Amino acid sequence: MGLFSKKEKEKCPICGKEMTFFSKTLIADGAICDDCVKMLRGQFDIESYWVGRYDGTYRQKFDDPLAGLTTEDIRAIIAEKKEAQAAAAAQYGGSYGSLFKAEDVFSIAPKPLEVGIKRAKELKDKLVVRGMILTGALNKGDEVTVIHGGSETKTVLLDLIPCDGVTEFDTALRANMHKKTAEAGTNAWLILDLIGGVVPEDLIGK
Repeated sequence: MGLFSKKEKEKCPICGKEMTFFSKTLIADGAICDDCVKMLRGQFDIESYWVGRYDGTYRQKFDDPLAGLTTEDIRAIIAEKKEAQAAAAAQYGGSYGSLFKAEDVFSIAPKPLEVGIKRAKELKDKLVVRGMILTGALNKGDEVTVIHGGSETKTVLLDLIPCDGVTEFDTALRANMHKKTAEAGTNAWLILDLIGGVVPEDLIGK
C-alpha cells in the first residue's frame, strides 16, 4: 500500500453500510452501524448508574449491553426482527401502510409539576407501548388501530418518543424535546389514548 493510498472505509458486518468513527457502536467482536443500532435500542438500552468517589461525591457511569453481544448474536436478533417485519407486512400490509410491534406495555401517571397540568391530565393512566416500527412511519397525533388477537381497537397516538438507548422514558417525557415522528426500523415508546387492552406481541397499524 502506498504512502498516500486511500484507506478503505469500515463497513457494518450486518448490513454492509459504510461507517465512520461517529456512526458506529462497538460490540464484542467489532462494530455495527447506527442504522442497525436503531433496530436494537429499546430492547438493549444503555444502563446508567452512580458510583461513589473517595471524596463523597458521585459520578455517573454507563453500561451498553450491546458491547457484550457478538456479530452473530446481533445478526440473529436483527434477522428475527426483519422476519417479523415481513410477516406483518404480508398479513396486514394491504390494510395498514405503517405497522408497529409491541414488546413491552405499561401505564403512566405523570406529575403536573413535571409535565404541566394539562399534559398530566391528558396522559394520566394512559398506556405506553415500547416496540419497533416494522413498516412505514408513525407521528404524534396519528389515528391508529390496535390489532389484538382477532379484534381491532381504534385510538389516537398521544405521543411518540424514539428510544435513543441513553435517555430513560421518564426523562424524555419530562423534557418533551424529542422527535414526534419515527420510521421503520426504529424502536420507540408510543403513548396511546387507552387504559388497557394492549399486550406484548400486539400490532399497531396506521
